Amino acid sequence: MSLIDIIIPIKGRPELLQDRSLPSLLAQTLPTFKVTIVDDGSTLEDFQKIQDIAGAYRQKGLNIDVIQNGGSPGAAGARNFGFESTTAPYVLWFDSDDILLKDKLEVSVRLIESGNFDLAITRAQHIVDSNLINEFWGEPVAPNRGAYEFHFPYQTMCALYRRQFLLQSNIRWNEKNNLNDDWEISNEVLLKTNNWVYSPDVTAHYFVPTSASGSIGSQLTKAKIQSQRRAFQKIQKVLAYQKMSYSLVARLKLLRHRLRLFLFSLRIV
Repeated sequence: MSLIDIIIPIKGRPELLQDRSLPSLLAQTLPTFKVTIVDDGSTLEDFQKIQDIAGAYRQKGLNIDVIQNGGSPGAAGARNFGFESTTAPYVLWFDSDDILLKDKLEVSVRLIESGNFDLAITRAQHIVDSNLINEFWGEPVAPNRGAYEFHFPYQTMCALYRRQFLLQSNIRWNEKNNLNDDWEISNEVLLKTNNWVYSPDVTAHYFVPTSASGSIGSQLTKAKIQSQRRAFQKIQKVLAYQKMSYSLVARLKLLRHRLRLFLFSLRIV
């Protein structure tokens, strides 16, 4: 039985599996994991390419399956369907256009097992136009005496979870919010448990969306603005349920951010 399930949602862009995500998984120092690629409605041509690439990496030694999304369409639905279709005690969601450094799984398992934590968070360093820059995802802030900071705790691949924690806490990706679901779920996780561990170790590379990348994150659209607003609403509900609230500084940051979104929405045709 695999120790870790790595779940990769994908729609088109099979070359990213070939060039980024799968080579980085093949190089992992901890080999006890299974990869589940969840295809979310690729064209028949791209789906065949995805299967061919997966088959080639299977021959190289990766334990890898390709399944089609049987849940709600979209990245969030594909991630949830991948979770429901797997059983390993640890779960890592991973996007096809990013890279895990070779010790990501080994470092994360060692951290999470060092104190029986619900999850372990490490950092991902940014790549812009093929250049590593001195910016990172993965700076979580714990709630302090009932107050919470307005921030983006971590990017998708930064966290390794215990499956049992996700099940008991009823944590799933929001299938109604496909553009800022990573922001939403990372905040929800930190609001639902204090039992997590963080290390500033860089264990992944995150490719920052640009106009040439073709990523949905490369530009601020009306849909993305609306999804951020929905994420704020969900986080606010979790805060209220946990009997917490934003700190005064966080409220001012949130107000400034909402004003920025409003001004951008006026400029977008």
